[in-house]
Amino acid sequence: MVRTLLLLGLALGATAQSPSPAPTPSISNPPFTMTAVNTIQARVQSDAATWDETNKKFGLVLKQNTNTFEEKYRAAMDTVNTASVEGALFYVQTEGINKADSVNCLRKTNMSYIWFLNITIVQPTFAIAEYADNGGVIPEYGRFVAMDGGFCTPVKDTTPPLECLTYGGLSYNKNLGPWVGGEARKTHPKGNYADNYWFSFPNSCYTKRFEQKDDACRKVQKGGLCPLGKQPDGVTCTYSFDVLGYVRIDDLVGITSMKHSQTGQNYRDRVDFCKDSKVEYDFSNSYSDLTFWDKPLDVDANTNRTTQMLKFYNDLIKEGKGDYAHMKPLPSAEELAKTNPPCWKNSPMCAKAPNGCRRKLTAQVCEVCSSPADDCKKPGPTDAAAPTLNKQFQPALPTNAAGVTTVPRSISNNETLAPGAGGAGGVTTNAASSVSLVAASTLAVAALLLV
Repeated sequence: MVRTLLLLGLALGATAQSPSPAPTPSISNPPFTMTAVNTIQARVQSDAATWDETNKKFGLVLKQNTNTFEEKYRAAMDTVNTASVEGALFYVQTEGINKADSVNCLRKTNMSYIWFLNITIVQPTFAIAEYADNGGVIPEYGRFVAMDGGFCTPVKDTTPPLECLTYGGLSYNKNLGPWVGGEARKTHPKGNYADNYWFSFPNSCYTKRFEQKDDACRKVQKGGLCPLGKQPDGVTCTYSFDVLGYVRIDDLVGITSMKHSQTGQNYRDRVDFCKDSKVEYDFSNSYSDLTFWDKPLDVDANTNRTTQMLKFYNDLIKEGKGDYAHMKPLPSAEELAKTNPPCWKNSPMCAKAPNGCRRKLTAQVCEVCSSPADDCKKPGPTDAAAPTLNKQFQPALPTNAAGVTTVPRSISNNETLAPGAGGAGGVTTNAASSVSLVAASTLAVAALLLV
């Protein structure tokens, strides 16, 4: 049965990945290219970054497809979510540490490290146009898209969300290009963090998991990550990055500084700690054998946790032992703001905001100002602010002789885009279009059964 499903999925996938686009007329826009923005973000990983002495950079080593450094570099940001540094611990706290979610004494998904990344972004122009007036996203960004295992998290069964399909115009959706998403994430039953933003970075073959990606899929579903050494231009690629460093969560929260009740030795890791009947956090009774996670619902306590993490990281860099000898300190928000463009230069919303916009945090996100302030910037009469842009064309769904659509409408939990139309680059014919999502579904089922 597993073999049958896999073969069927591969056969359908070959049809669905036909490079012939849906007809898309050219849409003209005023001369405009987003000015590059430098942002510091964080990502929770199960593995430490691996230093490459030849390239003087960190990369990620996976079980397969990371033989060259270029592949290790790509693996670190190959269709992933990140967070602002100020809210990096939110994900660990709300989804990783609860006793009820632990399997074999590991945190959920084996969360073990927090990486710090220096990322440069230039969005595709059609993405800026699509989300220009959307107050639900961060100015300069599109809608946040959840990503797991190297692909867009399905919204129904194994169907990719509508927003994911607009990265390349799959299944008759708008072709906006591989844009970076960003939204605020503030409150949660297990944590309340100020200045917590989440981001989504689509790379090539964004409808398949890491282990299923191949060159053929990557060629059809083009991603936003720039080749090593290239900077983004919003056309050939939309983001590049450098791993500044990382911290080990077990060290940060104090687990490896505590003694085992039987051996008297320091705990090696969370598994060792847990098997000695110790608890990182139990939300059912608000209990922890650590002080690090005290008051998880208190905003000030969570802010102090982030401060403690950054101090911990900087102190390790000063010591310079092991991998920390290769790591770099995080620049301040003030330092970054001096080199980044004002928000009005890239965001039509900020260009028209009565009180302007400010850049804030090391993530350098833009915020529309509700009242005048010194850090709220507006364009002057001679400044070249972001213009009003025309949105990408959205092709109609194919229909049969009776005028009935032959392709199911794409689904969006966010309802950001009008469902069901658009784009170039996913399918060849009406029949191929109708099987494209079936192919993705079958492949995902086969993968799960093979695990």
